[in-house]
Amino acid sequence: MATHTLLPTLLRTAKIEDLEQLMALEIRCFAGDRISARSFRSFFKTDSSRLIVAVDRDNAILGYAAILLREGSSVARLYSLAVDPEKSSLGIGTQLLGGAEAITREQACDRLSLEVRKDNDRAIALYVKHGYEVETELPGYYEDGADGVRLVRHIDHMPEGSSPANRSRLPIILVDRLKDLATVPKGCHAMTVRDYLALEYGVPGRRVINLSRSYEPLSLGYYCSLLASARKERCLPEADALLDINWKRIHKRALLSLQALLDEKGEDIYPDAIDIYFGGTTDKRFKAIARQAFDLFRCPIIRINLQLEPKVKIRDIEALAIHRLTEEAQPVFDAALKAFVKGSLPKPALRKIPSTIVGILVNPDEESPPSDAKALESFVSAAESVDARAELITAKDYRRLMEFDALFIRETTALNHHTYRFAKRALQEGIPVIDDPHSILCCTNKIFLAELLRSNRVLTPKTIVFDRQRMKQLADDLQFPGIVKIPDGCFSRGVHKVKDASELKALGKELFKQTDLLMMQEFLPTDFDWRIGVLDGQPLYACKYYMVSGNWKIYEYERDGSVSSGDSETLPIAEVPQDVLNVALRGTQLIGNGFYGVDIKETALGPSIIEINDNPSIDFGIEDSVLGPALYQRLMAVLVSRVGRP
Repeated sequence: MATHTLLPTLLRTAKIEDLEQLMALEIRCFAGDRISARSFRSFFKTDSSRLIVAVDRDNAILGYAAILLREGSSVARLYSLAVDPEKSSLGIGTQLLGGAEAITREQACDRLSLEVRKDNDRAIALYVKHGYEVETELPGYYEDGADGVRLVRHIDHMPEGSSPANRSRLPIILVDRLKDLATVPKGCHAMTVRDYLALEYGVPGRRVINLSRSYEPLSLGYYCSLLASARKERCLPEADALLDINWKRIHKRALLSLQALLDEKGEDIYPDAIDIYFGGTTDKRFKAIARQAFDLFRCPIIRINLQLEPKVKIRDIEALAIHRLTEEAQPVFDAALKAFVKGSLPKPALRKIPSTIVGILVNPDEESPPSDAKALESFVSAAESVDARAELITAKDYRRLMEFDALFIRETTALNHHTYRFAKRALQEGIPVIDDPHSILCCTNKIFLAELLRSNRVLTPKTIVFDRQRMKQLADDLQFPGIVKIPDGCFSRGVHKVKDASELKALGKELFKQTDLLMMQEFLPTDFDWRIGVLDGQPLYACKYYMVSGNWKIYEYERDGSVSSGDSETLPIAEVPQDVLNVALRGTQLIGNGFYGVDIKETALGPSIIEINDNPSIDFGIEDSVLGPALYQRLMAVLVSRVGRP
C-alpha cells in the first residue's frame, strides 16, 4: 500500500521576499498565461487581493493561491492556484484551496469562483470533488485560444457527494528560540513566537502549541495565544487560560479542589513540586491531580509547588516556561509532547494523509444505541471518502478530546451525562460537534421543546405541563385518552397512555418520584409516524415508523428487558408530502443546523410534530436503505466541512 510522505506544511501570507521563488514556481507550473513579477508585486500591496503560500520547514515555497476581492461583491475569485509539480500528490493544492475558502469566509463573501481550462479534466475533477459546480462555459478564454469553464463554490453549503477541502491539520509549536525545543516531533512545524506574530494569516482549526518563555499578560507569548484565537486556531494554552492561572480568585478555587485530591493520598513522602506535562506526570500517585490541574488551566507545563511543613499543602500553581526545565526533565517533557501530538497525526499505514480526525463517541454496552455496529463501520469508511479518519471512542476518552478535529456523538444524549460534557468541551476547544450542546439542551427536554414549538406556532398535539399539585386540580377536566411523558425520556421510554383521571393519578404518583414536572399530550392515533432526518437545514432521509402490532407506540419495552419495535419503511425524499417536509424544516430551524430526527403525525389539521430528536437513529439497512453509503458520506462531509468554521 502506497503511503504519502508527511510534510510539515505551513500556510502563510506571501511576502515580497518570496517573489523570486514565486516566479520560479510559475515557470515550472505554466507554459503560458503566467503571472508577471509586476502582478505578484500588486498582490502584496493592494487590499483587494490576498496571496498565500504553502512552505516547508525550510521556508521553500511548495505552492501558492491568489484570491481577488471586489468591494461590495459577495463573490471572491480564486485567480490562480499553483503547486510544485514534484509535490503534486501530497495534498498541498487541497490545503491551499481550503485556505482560499477560509479567506473568502473571513471577508464575508459567500461564494468563491475560479476559471480552469475546459480540457483540464484532472483539475475540474478535483474542484468538483470539493463542492465546486460549473457555472458557465468560456469559449476562447485563454491566451492560446483554449476554452475555459467557470466554477463556483457556495462556501456554507456542501453539495451532496462532495467533500471539503480542509487545511493542514499539522500542529505548529511556538518557542521564543528554536533551541528551546530539543526535538521537534515528526510532522510538526516549530517556529518562533515573533515569526508566528508576523504570519498575518491563520488556518482555522489548526492546532497551535504555545511553549513561549512567558505567558504574562501583554507578553509575546500571551499575544500569540490571543492572535491564535482571533485567527480561529486551536491554541494550547488559550489566552483566557493564561489569565485564569494568574487570577487569584480562580486560583484559590482551583487550589481547594486540588488540595482535596492531595489530602486523599495520605502519603508519607512528598516531592517539593509536582510537574505536569500535558495533563500527565511521571509520579503515578498524583495522576488524578495532574489531570484535574490540566483541565482547569490547559497549560502545557504546570508546576504545583508544595509546602511540606507543618502540613502538606499546595503553596501555589504556576505555568512553567520550557526553558526552566532541568536537563533531566527535558527528555521527559519531549516524550510527553510527542505523545500529545501523536494522536493528532495520521497513522503511517494509512493510504492518504487525512485532513481531519473525527472522534465518534459510542457506548458499546448501550442497550438501544442510535447506531448499530454495521452503521458505525459505515461511518468510519465514509470518513475516508472525505479525506478524513474516524475513530470510535468512549466515555473514558474524555481527556483525549483535543486530539480530534471533530466530534460525532453516536450515544444516547442527556443533560446530566458525559455526552453533554463531551459536547460542551468540544465547543470550548473549538471542535465542531454533532450533536452540539444547544441541540442537546433543546431536544432532550420535551417540556422545553413543546414550549419552543408552541410559542413559534408550529403545530403540535395539545400539550399541558403540570406538577403534582396542578395534576390534582386538572385531572378531572383533562381530555382522555392522553399521552403522559417524563421530560427527558427517549426511544418511547417514559411515555405512557392513560385512559382516565384515575389512571393519570396512579401513574403520576410513581412518575413524580423521578421528576417535578410531567406533560400530557392529546392522543393522536395513526398507523405510523414520519421520521424526517434533517442535516444542515436540509432533509437527509425519510422513514415511516409503524406501531408495534396491537400497540400505539413505535417501541415497546418488555419487563424482561427486551425491546419490540414496529416495521419501518424508508422512502426517497421526493415521495414525502411537501407539507411534512416543510414542518420538519421549520421545527429544526428553531434549534440549529445540526442533525435531527423529526417525528411527525399527519392529522386533519396538518402535519403535527410529536418531538424532535437531537440524536436520531441511523441503523444499517433501515434509515440508509435509500441512500446507502451516500448517507454516511453526507454526514461526515458536513461535519468535516465545519472544522475551523467560526
